[in-house]
Amino acid sequence: MLTYDNSIQFAKGETVPISLRNFFPPEDGFIWSTASWSEITFGFSGTLARGKKYADLILDFDVFKVASHVEGQNTLIYLNGLRVGSHFLTRRTTVVIPIEPAALKPAENVLTFDTPNARKPSEFGIPDDRQLGIQLFSMQIRPAG
Repeated sequence: MLTYDNSIQFAKGETVPISLRNFFPPEDGFIWSTASWSEITFGFSGTLARGKKYADLILDFDVFKVASHVEGQNTLIYLNGLRVGSHFLTRRTTVVIPIEPAALKPAENVLTFDTPNARKPSEFGIPDDRQLGIQLFSMQIRPAG
């Protein structure tokens, strides 16, 4: 369960409190998406302080890239079916996406990542046959400042 007071981190061998679809198991502090689209399903509990109208979805992530071949990737981000972000990433970035708290449900929120440029490192002589899109380090939701 995600709240305004916690965040989701990824550690090798640890269970995460969310459901992952089209992601490899956690590695050393991150997870890789396995396809051109991937999903995180999570529950949310929280009430914004009086006077606050928005919350921020904060994602710390990178994408698979290879110098002179794949300089970055397009990443489209959807929350419960609505596109909330569109980015071309070339390096590790923390993205802050304003959202309306009413869009969050107590259960079954779906955060979808569409990475149409996901590639296999083996295509570039790197000994890894996995298809890689995003490399997610953490996610959190905070009241907008």
